[in-house]
Amino acid sequence: MAAPVCSTFPGRITLALLVVCIAGCATYSKQAVSMRDNLLLGRADLARISAEEKDENQDDVLASLNKGMLRRMTGDYAGSNRIFEIAKQSMESLYGISITDAAASVTINDAVRDYKGDRYEQVLLHAYMAMNYLQLGQLDAARVEMLQADVKMMEWGEQPDEDPFVRYFSGMIFEALGEEDQALVAYRKAGKIYASTSAAHSVGVPHLLKRDLLRLLARQGLRDEYNKLKAEFGLSNFKPYKAGGDKGELIVILNYGLAPIRTETAIMTYSPEVESNVRVAFPIYESSPKPVHRVRLQVRSKRVELETVEDIDSLAREALDQDMPLVMARALARAVVKYQSQKNAQEQSALAGFLLTVTNLATERADTRSWTTLPQEIQLARVQLPAGQQQVNIQISNAAGQLVDVIEAEVEIKSGKLTFLTPHWIAPTPVQTRMATSK
Repeated sequence: MAAPVCSTFPGRITLALLVVCIAGCATYSKQAVSMRDNLLLGRADLARISAEEKDENQDDVLASLNKGMLRRMTGDYAGSNRIFEIAKQSMESLYGISITDAAASVTINDAVRDYKGDRYEQVLLHAYMAMNYLQLGQLDAARVEMLQADVKMMEWGEQPDEDPFVRYFSGMIFEALGEEDQALVAYRKAGKIYASTSAAHSVGVPHLLKRDLLRLLARQGLRDEYNKLKAEFGLSNFKPYKAGGDKGELIVILNYGLAPIRTETAIMTYSPEVESNVRVAFPIYESSPKPVHRVRLQVRSKRVELETVEDIDSLAREALDQDMPLVMARALARAVVKYQSQKNAQEQSALAGFLLTVTNLATERADTRSWTTLPQEIQLARVQLPAGQQQVNIQISNAAGQLVDVIEAEVEIKSGKLTFLTPHWIAPTPVQTRMATSK
């Protein structure tokens, strides 16, 4: 026979008060805003120090993702990958949801579940680890990361969850290693995914990718496919440049802006199970206009506009849209459980009912967690340059065409090789011109 409610009530009150205290803490989105404020002021070092102080034990996946990205932004690529590796291993261990996780999400809120990242975040983690390895001059390690991303996307087996930029980026790494057959396969896959997801992600097949495809097709003598795609792309005047000689290539991957922050909203909705209105909270991305900036790469006499190859803002919003049916189903189930517990407590005493009602209202919080130190989008440029040291300027202009910021870098171009530069730009900072590094 079940114990009467009153016999366990003191324990329940203690638990309820404890949960209220926990719920009183700031939601993740508030913490993210604080971190973002430092980044918008050009204080990535302060944002990093604050993030590391809050997660000294390195046992939180999302904290590790943010700390790893902040170390990247401050030029500590090796340290970034050490922390990213912790996040990667933790995410893989959390791949299957636990029974405890599921129960807690139904009885308390979704934010108590272990964070394992959306799919787009999981594959981008491999991409950023690869970027770090490129900056450290470790091409083979970068290749391993992209192969792991490939395995992950193949396991999912759904094209909407394949990331076209990750495919494109892996092709660049294969090409840097001289594996042109593998690079061509990756470029083909990227082109198909860009074409099929352009409506959802607002990024069509990049002009740069079209040229890269044609260049490798010409180099490998695949004339039929070359002529077909040349006509399809409308590049009748395209002529592939010759590789090698006294020239190399620079690939600039600019991480532009910051990903959107999830916020919380709540509604009252009718539940037929309890024949009453119940309160449910769920995450949203507020609509916000993207800042209009024009980004150009200037090296010697060459000026090249960067092209958007990944819209992470759109990826984040689409991921939440896909999750929303399950999010709402859990929220409604949770509301029913809480309503019934309130009703049972009310039958025991008015005070018990009141306290549990307050507890349930306080704990009904949306899960606003996401990897907010990701960029808003990724932009790309690729230029052929003479071998030797080169001074690179990445110029950011506003919608009126006024120059608002410059990223400067010294790069060494090697004959017949690819050199990668992968800086971040978030907002104009009047303090000083930022420096970027390359390998």
